[in-house]
Amino acid sequence: MGRILIVSMEDNLEKYKEVAREYEVGFEINDFYNPDVLADTRRQREIIHKYRECGLPDYFTMHGAFYDVILFSEDKEIVEVSKKRMITSMDIADEIGASAVVFHTNVNPFLGNESYLNGVVSRTVEFYKELLEKYRNINIYIENMFDDNPGVISEIAQRLCKYDNFGVCFDYAHASISSTPMREWIEALKGYIRHVHINDNDLKNDLHLQVGTGKIDWNEFKYYYENVFKDADVLIETNQPDDQVASFKYIRNLLESKESCYDIDKEKKPNAEEMLENIFYYMTELLEEKKFEKTLSMLNELGSNIVGAERTSFWYWDKKIKKYWTFAAMGNEKMMIDEKTGIVGKCISEDRTILCNDPYSMEEFNETVDEDTGYVTKSILCIPVKNSDGEVMGAFEALNKYDRHGENIPFVEEDIKRLSLVAAFGEKTIESYLLHQEAQSDELTGLRNRYAFYEYYNTKLSKKKGNKASVVMCDIDHFKNINDTYGHNVGDLVLREIAGIIRDNAGKDDLTVRWGGEEFIVILMGKNDDEAYDFAENLRKKVQSHTFDTGDVQFGVTMSFGVGLIDLENTVEINVKNVDEKLYKAKNTGRNKVVR
Repeated sequence: MGRILIVSMEDNLEKYKEVAREYEVGFEINDFYNPDVLADTRRQREIIHKYRECGLPDYFTMHGAFYDVILFSEDKEIVEVSKKRMITSMDIADEIGASAVVFHTNVNPFLGNESYLNGVVSRTVEFYKELLEKYRNINIYIENMFDDNPGVISEIAQRLCKYDNFGVCFDYAHASISSTPMREWIEALKGYIRHVHINDNDLKNDLHLQVGTGKIDWNEFKYYYENVFKDADVLIETNQPDDQVASFKYIRNLLESKESCYDIDKEKKPNAEEMLENIFYYMTELLEEKKFEKTLSMLNELGSNIVGAERTSFWYWDKKIKKYWTFAAMGNEKMMIDEKTGIVGKCISEDRTILCNDPYSMEEFNETVDEDTGYVTKSILCIPVKNSDGEVMGAFEALNKYDRHGENIPFVEEDIKRLSLVAAFGEKTIESYLLHQEAQSDELTGLRNRYAFYEYYNTKLSKKKGNKASVVMCDIDHFKNINDTYGHNVGDLVLREIAGIIRDNAGKDDLTVRWGGEEFIVILMGKNDDEAYDFAENLRKKVQSHTFDTGDVQFGVTMSFGVGLIDLENTVEINVKNVDEKLYKAKNTGRNKVVR
């Protein structure tokens, strides 16, 4: 059993010391997370002196900087202040002899897009490496705070677990109010948890109640404590000494009791009735869900739940680039592999279900993915995904099945039937999405078409009131002469290469459209007309300097541009008309220019 700790603060230090002495518990000092203290050297000295004068327990940890600490902010000054606050926390811990310092992830649960989460992970890991190497005598724990799932903290832990002084501080109360089941938190973080925070709540709000007075199931906690993180330190995170004593007694009696009222079998594997309820729940949610990514995410969750898989993924066969890539994955980042490789490739190319409980023995299994990620694949179930004509367009893959006790077991024939149900819904969802994407794409250039432009404007852009956006309309100068001189095949080559130049220079949130013929439109999100002008001018220069090579002849072209700020109070037709007039002016005043 790990150590039990209580929160301590200078304003009631004698009472905390009395509790610590009587019940043989340690401290987690909570005076040095406040920015006012971290910015005031004199206050730091006063608090440190007070602790030394009172006397510290044999073992104590410290909570580091918390308020507004954002290592992954786009604002460099915020990042620098955040780093400064954390370094100050570590220097204080080093001076007073704290065994560990706890910091929060501070991830924003409302910003769940892939680029944001990747930035959170990479920038956090980068700075934590510096701290872990500089303060090797102090353990550094990262705690789930606002996180709604273990994805970010698990990814950070995987990348930092090689450091002996790194660990996860699992806030059990925070996890209990998330939308993610506790078993998924535990499964993702087991092996990394070295510190645990506990208090009680109503399963909705972070109330920091006395343990045993809220709605958290403490028998469930006992099961996970005994089976997953028994050696971890446990902090009773309530502030009042009386609540700390009552919580300590409650937890001590719970953990010393030989009885267990928690049924992990029910947690790990639903019975038939529960499974039907699970399926009906997801089917109801799917009928109401309109977003493609969310729909596939829900199907992944359903597939994982009904077969007990650790990870599930929908794979799409992109025949144009000869690759397979994941539309959405549960417990995994988006991946891309070469056509006809791996178990997925075997499933797709042979149009048959693959059930393999010893993947490393299969010649087709690609071990390099596991080697690169550190993941261990123990079992695979892969089912072909087809379109309405019966043609294979991808696969649905499940990895690593677990039984009711959390032990790895083989996939069986019954799992094929269950996963096939989910795959069938995935087939219709993916095919519908692909048809919609095809209807919105220009076949020659691969850019979006006019239909996509209007849908984007009416369903996405027009709803973002208050957000600035600009539009650039451009036209290839004397394009008819190119077709007349070199032929339409060369004209098509020019259109494709111009489209590539525009696409490469547009941002990931911008919309690039072939408006028709030799005309193109770009919606620039978040840019004013000055920034849009600079974008268009840069594009104009790149086109002008580009050489088109047909193999027989080399030549260059120029383009004219009209630029304007989008006024969301006007219709799409008026906004297009305004920028079209500016393009017309550019064409009639010499071409190869930008007009705004």
